[in-house]
Amino acid sequence: MTSIDHSRVRQSWDRIGLWLRTHVRQAPLRPAVDSGRLDAVEAAQAVTLPADVKEWWALADVSADFWIPGDFAPVALEEALETRETWLLVAEEEGPLFDQNGEPEPRFLPEFIPIAMSPGGDGLIVDLRPGGANGAVFLWDHERWGLGVPLWDSIDSMLQDIADALESQTAVLGQHAALGGAEATCVGQLGDAGELNWEPVPVA
Repeated sequence: MTSIDHSRVRQSWDRIGLWLRTHVRQAPLRPAVDSGRLDAVEAAQAVTLPADVKEWWALADVSADFWIPGDFAPVALEEALETRETWLLVAEEEGPLFDQNGEPEPRFLPEFIPIAMSPGGDGLIVDLRPGGANGAVFLWDHERWGLGVPLWDSIDSMLQDIADALESQTAVLGQHAALGGAEATCVGQLGDAGELNWEPVPVA
């Protein structure tokens, strides 16, 4: 992962927030957290949060509506931690991490942290493990488990992709699709009730 220009996270959210305030219904805001709370989370959970993840939680005016593609709404840090603990308990109940052939079983890991949830119980998670996927945003299907191709390589790139798509009415998830990801590229459209819907781009 490359280093994060902190101002880009704020700038991208400001662009998204302006678009949402202009076009869609008002929604509650996800509570922000201060740096002390984030430091405490890192210490208690034995994880290191990338710079853009910290800034994501510190943003003070993030809509808690379902504005992230895939019908995901940002969750408060405390809800994210509670969901993480629940998913870790479920993973523990499933037994060994490796199958009889020594291959890793799909499991939710302590190095994963949710940032958004869908109404059906799926999540967007950030991978905090060292390596090339550190900081990347993945879909976590609560029934199928396992990680596929990252949706975005960071929260920073997620916000930039969404901001560009909303302002220009173009598709999100282009990089995910180019890497062979299973999620369809989609375009944001306004619904009759003033909601934002992400509609799949028709395959030519």
